[in-house]
Amino acid sequence: MLYRSKAVDSLLGRYRVTMNNSDMNDWRVEFPWRGTNCGYLGYYEGSRAVSFGWELGGNDVVLIFYVGTQSDWSKQYPWAADRQQEIVERVGQEVIRQSAPNCKADIDVRDDGYTYLLIRKKPAA
Repeated sequence: MLYRSKAVDSLLGRYRVTMNNSDMNDWRVEFPWRGTNCGYLGYYEGSRAVSFGWELGGNDVVLIFYVGTQSDWSKQYPWAADRQQEIVERVGQEVIRQSAPNCKADIDVRDDGYTYLLIRKKPAA
């Protein structure tokens, strides 16, 4: 079993977060943290959704979100496949804004095409 430290709890803040962008209210991010070490985050536009698996990271990585490949998105989320980058950036910004303000988001595309969204602690100044 993974140990969740007080430092991770303080970085993540609330246990359930629903985030909206006030500039465009047609999308939202739901991050049901609930004190677990892993789970799913939902990105919603109207009645359509994209689901991201997540787990706690290690070292400077606080959270790891599993995005998948472009091919995965073409099959599972054809309505959003050509906007994968935009949606992943939105998710990263919203998780940081609401739950991890001392962090930054990095999108990591591996050689095999698999993409991860990494929420990392910002280096100390």
